Amino acid sequence: MKTPPGHREAPPARVVAAVEGERDRRFLIFGGVVLVAIALGFKSEIWAENQVWVLGLGLIVVAAPVLLGYLRSAGEPPAVEHYIPVALGAITLAGLASSPVFNLQLWQFAGLSVLFGVGFVVAGRLDYLRIHGSEKRGHVVLQEAILIAFLAGAYVVVVTLPFNPILKLLWILTITFLASYRSFRINGSSIAPSRAFIFAVFVAQVVTFLAWAVTALESYLVLNEGTFAVMLLFAWYINRGLVRHTVEDSFTRNVVFEYVAFAAVLIYLFVSNYQAGR
Repeated sequence: MKTPPGHREAPPARVVAAVEGERDRRFLIFGGVVLVAIALGFKSEIWAENQVWVLGLGLIVVAAPVLLGYLRSAGEPPAVEHYIPVALGAITLAGLASSPVFNLQLWQFAGLSVLFGVGFVVAGRLDYLRIHGSEKRGHVVLQEAILIAFLAGAYVVVVTLPFNPILKLLWILTITFLASYRSFRINGSSIAPSRAFIFAVFVAQVVTFLAWAVTALESYLVLNEGTFAVMLLFAWYINRGLVRHTVEDSFTRNVVFEYVAFAAVLIYLFVSNYQAGR
């Protein structure tokens, strides 16, 4: 008489780790094309100046779900610093399109819109590689160049448009804070959000103080808008860099020479345009 076989435990199921596949870059490129198409509509004569600024906000609204879908990792939405380049670009394009001060031809504005779309795609792709630990050394330089280009455009718009002086200073404070916060979080070694927030406020205060000084001395300073924007950009670059290298303890002789040179140019721009006899 055969006895029934004993109960055999089922072998443990093999756990297969789910590996997130590479995101399709065509989704990000398509989003950039849509943003360029919307930006080209800014130059339409059917929009009033205030409506163009609303459309600029629409650029951010359209870009947000694109970045959310492309950069989302492990069920977590991307952090706020990933949305900052498109916000600075939207401010730049809306200001360039809404004011007759710039008087850009359609082909010129179209070229700037395409550059905005390319910058959006490249910045999004580099952010994706950084999130997934695939960032390379040259990517930091490229991220820095994109951020500086968007910030410079925003500065030019803010200092050129006939805003109320207080409103202009608030705009400078805001865009400087946004650019500084992204730089501390993305470019180079990532700084914790709370510390990056505090450092960004510090840099924004210094740059805004310079803008206030230039505005207060406007009867003695002969500055065109381009020079004013360059001075703000230099002030941002110097103070942001000083904070970054202090946190990383990475000051070298070459770094000191670099920032001394930028500071010398900034002082020269200020002094050379100062006319005490006016």
